[in-house]
Amino acid sequence: MTLAWLPICLALAGLLQDPAEGHRLLRENRLEAARKAFDAVLAKAPQDVDGLVGAGFTALRQERIPEALAHFQRALSLSPTYADAAYGLALCQERLGRTAEARRLAKEAVRLDPAREDFQALLVRVSPMEDSIPPLPPLPAELRVPFRSVPAGFQVRDGAGWKAVYLKGVNLGAALPGRFPTEFPGKEVYAGWLTEMGQLGINALRLYTIHPPAFYEALREHNLKAAHPIYVLHGVWVEPPPGDDFGDPAWFAAYREDMRRVVDLMHGRASFPPRPGAAGGHYRADVSRWWIGTILGREWEPFNVIAYNRRHPGEADWKGRFVEVRRAHATEVFMAKALDAFIGLEHDTYHVQRPVAFTNWPTLDAITHPSETSFIEEQRILKKLGLPYTEEVKSEVFDDDSVSIDMEKFSDLPAFRGGLFASYHVYPNYPEFINLDAGYAKARDEEGPNSYLGYLQELRAYHKKHAVLISEFGLSSSRMPAHWQPQGMTHGGLEEKDQARLMKRLIRNIYDTGYAGSIVFAWMDEWFKKTWQVSPIELPPERKPLWFNAMDAEENYGLIGHHPGTKGPNILIDGRSDDWKNILTYLKNETLEVKLFADEGWFHVGLFWKGPVDWNRDAFLLGLDTLGPDLGNHHFPFGVPVRNGAGMEFALELSAKGCGVWVDAPYEFSPHRHPGPSRTIAHEDGPWRQMQTETNRLRVGQDLTVYPARRYDIGTLHRGTQDRRDPAFDSLGEWMDGPGFLEVRIPWTLIHVTDPSSRRVLQDPADLLSMEDHGSVTTDGFRASLVRTSRKGPEGPVEVIETLPAANRNGIPLPPLFTWPTWEQPRWHPFRKKAFEAVRDAFAALPAQPKPSAP
Repeated sequence: MTLAWLPICLALAGLLQDPAEGHRLLRENRLEAARKAFDAVLAKAPQDVDGLVGAGFTALRQERIPEALAHFQRALSLSPTYADAAYGLALCQERLGRTAEARRLAKEAVRLDPAREDFQALLVRVSPMEDSIPPLPPLPAELRVPFRSVPAGFQVRDGAGWKAVYLKGVNLGAALPGRFPTEFPGKEVYAGWLTEMGQLGINALRLYTIHPPAFYEALREHNLKAAHPIYVLHGVWVEPPPGDDFGDPAWFAAYREDMRRVVDLMHGRASFPPRPGAAGGHYRADVSRWWIGTILGREWEPFNVIAYNRRHPGEADWKGRFVEVRRAHATEVFMAKALDAFIGLEHDTYHVQRPVAFTNWPTLDAITHPSETSFIEEQRILKKLGLPYTEEVKSEVFDDDSVSIDMEKFSDLPAFRGGLFASYHVYPNYPEFINLDAGYAKARDEEGPNSYLGYLQELRAYHKKHAVLISEFGLSSSRMPAHWQPQGMTHGGLEEKDQARLMKRLIRNIYDTGYAGSIVFAWMDEWFKKTWQVSPIELPPERKPLWFNAMDAEENYGLIGHHPGTKGPNILIDGRSDDWKNILTYLKNETLEVKLFADEGWFHVGLFWKGPVDWNRDAFLLGLDTLGPDLGNHHFPFGVPVRNGAGMEFALELSAKGCGVWVDAPYEFSPHRHPGPSRTIAHEDGPWRQMQTETNRLRVGQDLTVYPARRYDIGTLHRGTQDRRDPAFDSLGEWMDGPGFLEVRIPWTLIHVTDPSSRRVLQDPADLLSMEDHGSVTTDGFRASLVRTSRKGPEGPVEVIETLPAANRNGIPLPPLFTWPTWEQPRWHPFRKKAFEAVRDAFAALPAQPKPSAP
């Protein structure tokens, strides 16, 4: 017996212990049980580093510090790059009062894994903050204003004068696959992104919130070397206050503290520990010379504003040190106070001013939209027209034309020379009034009618006092559309080439209308994102970053895509069978073969056959049992005369003329036509359906115009090659055929897999009450059955030619179980979408200054 086989044999004999059990017990805080489990591991394998680290943390929690110290030291000597071992050792040194050694080890842990918030928090805790923050230099006597905003746009101080600059930028979200938005990457990743952003040709980067020190260090290093620096538009993120009370003193104090953090860190003079959902650390990279402006807050919902205004009715004037607002409602007064507070923080500490704005969007614009009605108005009109309506009024109604936050009410006072500007997130497909207001459709550009351009023109014309920045806009390359737009600028559902072409159009529209800049959303796809259509069945929600949902529009806005596979697609849909050679056969006979493969984004099917197939008569159906053979429909669609031993939730139609997914009717998830629970149930026969989605609900305007609902079939699969080298490349391609071969990839949500990483599938409770009550269960795996059929003429009977497994007198016997390994860390690769080059070229074609004809 060779030594290579020894661990396998020992494991089979039960002689090797698995440290995973000890770690599970440790997570459950069952410390004595965890101690025994790790002792058993180390008795058999003294050099098991996972066991040593687990034993170390168990001993640490039980205050057995010397024992914990010994375990961590042993683990680190065996595996010097094991970040948790360095962290555990640093904790021991901290407990023993050896602060300098704890600091050294904490720095090492952070170096090994910069995204770990607990590592960062320890480093801050053991570092002398007051000693490490550079002393504040003497305040300059003269106020410094390196950037300013005037009605025509942004200006940069150039020697003794001012130079106009048009901002061409991108929004940065930093959540890589497998991560939530506050699990930030390391410095190397940030540096790589900044290099690519330079290649994109941007001059501005918009941040929503505070990033770790590594980002600002990478930005400083990049800008010191770059021929053209990247300016920063920094945000100060805040969640809605409790009870929508913007006057809550405790809430505003915390908001103001985050303002202080942003001001100080941009000057390289901040230290604070990470908090839940927020970055922290020691900020020593002064990047203030490239800080062109600040955008406070987030998109507020109309119901947030209405609720606070009801607490404080009426209008008022308010005047601060730097900003004033006139005839303002209560929320606008709060916004003025927030702006004034932020300006004062940098002015008083560093004697510097720069442009500042608050986040706004069309739902809170100051324009009246005739196609919009409030929820209550709409229900009254529906009742009057004899259409279905409801008298139930929810507390959080999205009335998109009910209230405004109007920047025209705000003014700079003489003490503020940085300048206010208006910042809007404007997409072409939402709110609905951009699509439906008849006046907007009259606008035209070189490519024809353009409702988006019409809205941009009216919004820009309204703002006379301030520059206006489009700080978010973009289009998604998801498989499924989430919202219709009349000129094809839908929310999702766009092939990459269409996304690219339309992005160029939007960029030109924004510039030509006289805005101060255009900031693309977004730099990259982020797997944690969610859209209302699919988020109810992305369960459990805490595991969403672990898998890619091609159906989700919010997840696919990036210029940089992230798809499963470490060096490229695991299975490339291109009509060539080479990448199927190493995939195990699932079912096979003399003439047919089926292969199945699962990854972080899709369920793949490879079908192989021998001999001729007459596609005018022949077809294949793959029945899919996703949740136990006793549940589901035991008969195929289309009248196929054979019973399947495995109850099917889905049937996959496979034909060179077209492919599609059919769902057993009780299991359909289409809330607009199937509002009840989506449950697979045992039955012998019943209807099959292709799923639909409703992108736009029925609406009525103030003039009683009825705008019908819009729905899309989502069950039909799209033929196209995924080979980016092929001129026929189609990013929405889901199947291709070749000689004796057909391959398909199915997005997980289309077959009701709520989390492929843990093999969970949809199974609603029988008493489903609301969209929040959807449920999921773990499946053992799938069972697939293949039927080859033939039909003589369109009305002729369906004949079964052959099946896999081979049918007997009772029908198709139970097929084998197909399963796939679960995962805690996804495998993925980045790539540039077609929109990357399109945005680069569109920005390059724009002048460096705003359009002279700007209002």
